Amino acid sequence: MAPVRGRRNGKSVGPVQGSASGLRTCPFKFFHKCKDGKPGSVGFFRLLEHMQSTHLKTECRRLSLKGVISKDLDLFLDVAEVLRAGGKWLCGKCMVMHALSRGCKHDNEVVWFAINSGDVEDFIVGIRKPCQVVVDTNPRHPAGLGGKVNLLEHVFSLPIQTVKSIPPSCRLFFAQVLTDALRKVVASPGSVDNWVQLLLLLRCTLRVVRPSSRQERRSGNRKSLQCSNILHALTVWKDGSGFDDLVSSLLDSVEETGAPKGECRREEDKERDPNIKQCLQKVRDGHFTAAVKVLCSSGVAPLGDSTLKALIDKHLVVPPLSSPSNPLAQPTLVVDGECVLKCIRSFPKGTSCGRDGMRAQHLLDDVGGEGSVTSSGLLASITEVVNLWLGGSCHKVLAEFVASAPLTPLLKPDKGIQPIAVGGIWRRLVSKVAMKKVGKEMTRYLGDYQFGVGVPNGAEALLHSANRFLNSFHADGSLALLTVDFSNAFNMVDRTTFLQEVHQRCPLIYRWVQFLYAQPARLYVEDEQQSLSTCDSVHAFMVVFPVATFPAVSVKKMCVSGGCVFSRYFSGCVGEED
Repeated sequence: MAPVRGRRNGKSVGPVQGSASGLRTCPFKFFHKCKDGKPGSVGFFRLLEHMQSTHLKTECRRLSLKGVISKDLDLFLDVAEVLRAGGKWLCGKCMVMHALSRGCKHDNEVVWFAINSGDVEDFIVGIRKPCQVVVDTNPRHPAGLGGKVNLLEHVFSLPIQTVKSIPPSCRLFFAQVLTDALRKVVASPGSVDNWVQLLLLLRCTLRVVRPSSRQERRSGNRKSLQCSNILHALTVWKDGSGFDDLVSSLLDSVEETGAPKGECRREEDKERDPNIKQCLQKVRDGHFTAAVKVLCSSGVAPLGDSTLKALIDKHLVVPPLSSPSNPLAQPTLVVDGECVLKCIRSFPKGTSCGRDGMRAQHLLDDVGGEGSVTSSGLLASITEVVNLWLGGSCHKVLAEFVASAPLTPLLKPDKGIQPIAVGGIWRRLVSKVAMKKVGKEMTRYLGDYQFGVGVPNGAEALLHSANRFLNSFHADGSLALLTVDFSNAFNMVDRTTFLQEVHQRCPLIYRWVQFLYAQPARLYVEDEQQSLSTCDSVHAFMVVFPVATFPAVSVKKMCVSGGCVFSRYFSGCVGEED
């Protein structure tokens, strides 16, 4: 991992680092085993040639650096300074350097260098300047936690895939390793190290291994190679320094090419229609219903400036929240192993994973052997950790990663953007357990104002009722039907009100909801081998939104003269007196 870079003061831009002899320091010296990053190096005379031949040589390296430059303000400015001093500009679309008088040709356009702001940022065209990092004089992270948070942030941003199902020969060993990691958390819930190791376990041990030769690509050899790598990683993990060794190996495998070795995609795969490629993958996995849905969808929006802007507009930055100060009316929720097991088995087949790589199928593979000592011990450990999360025992500095999610910008039929966040399995499991325990009580509280939460076939019943209403009173001019759709509802609801209502109505799960919502979460937008992280609150379970907005719906009178009101979350009849 690259060491932490020093921060600049304000927006001032200094000269290119170098010496009177003409030697200049490479801005990418911590990438791709650059010679300038080794002790004793003093820089390069022909720095731009070095950057082109070493760091911008392959497509994978260009994509990797593009993602890093778009997030690291210091690196962005360093590269721009080098380009300005050398009389070059960098095209952010293809990551190729050009003379200031030359354009960069693409399929449908030619990109030119132009002076817009008069600053060094003009020399990088097509990559938005990262936001200035404001130094917090009252840091949120206590001393000693910065390195662990940076490690999580770095590993979560790597383009790593985990196996969809644990090979049968590895399941017993993995169950033992997972049980040990869970027991460490239970023994010392205040140790951030133990929580970090639990969140990174899957990425370190169940990483997909890409074959590097034709012989390894054969089906039998590929399976054998995957099993041997998983068993080796699990063996290393159980050693005293196994976690550090696996993380270092993970970072080294990505550093060389900007992606895990062997994961650079073929040109024909890139040109294939994304819907068809995803459909074929679903068919190979045996998820035929999902394959049909993929073919019928409008696809995924290409990740460009317009898509990023639409996503940023939907995920607003909210001010710090004020949590209720009065004590909870009830103790936090405590669940048993039977409830946790039912929730694990309730995940649909083929459920995707979050950034930590944990899949529901991984848990099913290990707890599926009913009656075995390993299975019962693992389930008991999972239950204890679930109760720790429900009780608010996990350090809040980890909330932004536990609540993190990959964000997929789906295209709507009207060409709009519909972002879909896929949360981590740990977060979804705890939320399932919480929903199972408070769902019936909240359904009674909400009454007949909503039919989406805890009401079987509620959406279908609502649709049929609306059709009967229209057919029966179609000729009656004194009645009206109003449909309401909240725009960007989950992101626009006031989080302070949100927490207050949960504190009052659902005290059993308040600690868990506060853990997820009281601080921003990270959303990762992936474009091939690069990732971009931003902040937002990911909704934990559907019951919380109606609870937060129910007072406004039940108290305020609707300004409709006789009729019915329908929305995605609430419905009701309105008479003349209302």
